[in-house]
Formats: sequence, C-alpha cells, structure tokens
Amino acid sequence: METLRVVVADDIRPFVKGLKEMLSEIPNLKVVGEAFTSARAVQMAIELKPDIILIDVNWREDQNGISSRQQHEIGLAAIKRIKQSAPEVAILAMTAHAELVEQARQHGADVSVLKEKLNDFDQLEQLLRKAVETVRFPQAQQLQYEPLTDREQRVLALIAQGLTDQEIADRLAWGIGVIKREAQSIFIKLGARNRAHAVARGYDLGLIAKGGSFLPEEK
Repeated sequence: METLRVVVADDIRPFVKGLKEMLSEIPNLKVVGEAFTSARAVQMAIELKPDIILIDVNWREDQNGISSRQQHEIGLAAIKRIKQSAPEVAILAMTAHAELVEQARQHGADVSVLKEKLNDFDQLEQLLRKAVETVRFPQAQQLQYEPLTDREQRVLALIAQGLTDQEIADRLAWGIGVIKREAQSIFIKLGARNRAHAVARGYDLGLIAKGGSFLPEEK
C-alpha cells in the first residue's frame, strides 16, 4: 500500500505531539512536517505537496485579544488558500467546535471532523484515506458511500425538509448535540461539503424519495 505523506498543523503543541504519535502507529503513513501557525501551514502545503494536511480551524496565532470569530476566520482562510494554491493536497480539517465543521467544508476541506473523532486509530486512518481518495478519485467518490443508520436517515430526511439542527432536535426529541453529531456523520459518510450537498447526494443515491422525504421507522 502506498505511504501517505502527512503534514500536521495546529497551534496547540501538545495536541500536535499526541497526534503525531498516533500517526506513527498507523502503517503506511509518514509525517513530513508540522506547522504551528496558519501561514506556515499554507507554506508547507504548497512547498512540500504532502498527500494530506491535517489542519485546525481555530488559530490564536499568539495574538492577545483576538476574538473567537477572528480565530476561526484565520483557519478558514488558510484552508481556502491551500485548496486554491495546492488543489492536489487533500485537506482534513479538525475542530473542537461543531458549528465550524460545515464551514470548513465550504471553504475547501475535503473532510472536516470534530477533534474527538481522531481519538480512534482505525477511524483516523479511514478519515485520512477518505480525504485523499476524495481528491484523487472525485467521480468514484460520487458513487460510493457508507450506509447510513436509521437515525442518520431520519436526520437527513429532516435536513432535506429545510429544518435547522434545533428544529430537528425538537421534532425528534433528541438533544442538539446528538443532532450535530448525526449530521456530521452523514457528511462524512456521503462525502458532502455542507447540508445542501448532503441533500443532493441523498437524492442521487436514492436515500431521499423524489418529491418528498423518507422517514424510516426507528428501530
């Protein structure tokens, strides 16, 4: 199997160290660089041309008084620039904030997940390879997807109806955190960049009935 060259970019050094240790335990992966500023992350992606870069969405950049919104904007801008300047580099965006998962996809991330999703070795490897395959074989990815659970299908159907996460939570009597996690899982499985893309993929794959939304009975 091909060895994937990886760059890790995050301004939290202990996190980078821990992630690198995890990556070192996964066969056929090689960390070729680490970046602790968003500018350095962009530079390394362009110059080293790794197969994939894992990049945080939230960057403090050692600046005092910088707002949370500004921190997010820095990361999103970096993701967008990498995708524009080095489109052959797969981008796995990671964040501790559920509301930023979709925004990262909209700015060019091939896969975007909560950091907690990276704690499992098998899942980490699957996410990395999915991001790379999305870049290398975009048409094949259009035809492939991991089957959704009944819960995920219910959430997707309600997304197709135009409901917000809070409205879906109210409709199903589930917590908002549960809905956000289910939505994130849907995006990952369908290779969707955002809610609209997930709905489009749902129709293309027959997961949502034409002219309406299908809600399977919950088991």
